[in-house]
Amino acid sequence: MNMQPDDFLPATLDPPGTIAVIGTTPIGIEAALYGRYLGYDVTLLAGADVWAKRASTKTERHRIGPTFQNDWFARHWLDGKTIDERWNDPLPMLPDRSMSSLAISAIAAQREDAPAALPVTMKEWIEDGLQSVVATDLLRGRVYPGTFVDSVALAPVLADDESSDEAGDDLDDDIPPDFLLSLRGKPIGDEGDGNAEAGQLRCECVIVADLPSDFCQLEFDLLTDYFFRVQSSDLPDAAEELRAGWKQIAGIYAGLAGRADLDLYRPQRV
Repeated sequence: MNMQPDDFLPATLDPPGTIAVIGTTPIGIEAALYGRYLGYDVTLLAGADVWAKRASTKTERHRIGPTFQNDWFARHWLDGKTIDERWNDPLPMLPDRSMSSLAISAIAAQREDAPAALPVTMKEWIEDGLQSVVATDLLRGRVYPGTFVDSVALAPVLADDESSDEAGDDLDDDIPPDFLLSLRGKPIGDEGDGNAEAGQLRCECVIVADLPSDFCQLEFDLLTDYFFRVQSSDLPDAAEELRAGWKQIAGIYAGLAGRADLDLYRPQRV
């Protein structure tokens, strides 16, 4: 973690810095995947326990995607109906605009046979697209659709030989605090990022991915280094709204890397 001397430059975080992405939304999945491509230690949490508010017979695994009542799916897919009623609807966008180049590459790397066809229905996009991404080597064991966040607070960074009681005012003021997430629901096991214990998760950076502003209690000022929100753009075009989220993700990681030109979505030069 580096603090820039110029207040107008963003604080940076070198891989493998720890990042908690909150929201198993399409944007949250993409934010976690982007971070893993760059080598960050990422944990993806559902964040908000609102799945029960939607009529569905699907299992917990189907929290991957539809998350809250006024999300991307509600605006571009459900039209006031239940998930089960709309499960086999065609995509509200062209198939090649439903998945980022990073997601397509991550899924393709897991397949020994011919690459799967792009999704054409919502069922295929959720099951063969979004859920396949979280099952790749990059994200496997890092995604917790049954773990929710009650609050996010700041916690001082302690030296290895210090306890919280002993630290007092001796901590280096130049070292920014970590974030401490209070969790409920399914515990994060040993297969996670190794920083979770007793219903808490400590991390250096938090990205809230397309969740309502009141999904949990924030015990600090919103203008805090290393805390980011990827906000829904509410665009009428489904694909353009996704791409607007991807653009925000690229901007966050470019800032963390201290490289304004960093963009993994930029086409490769031949």
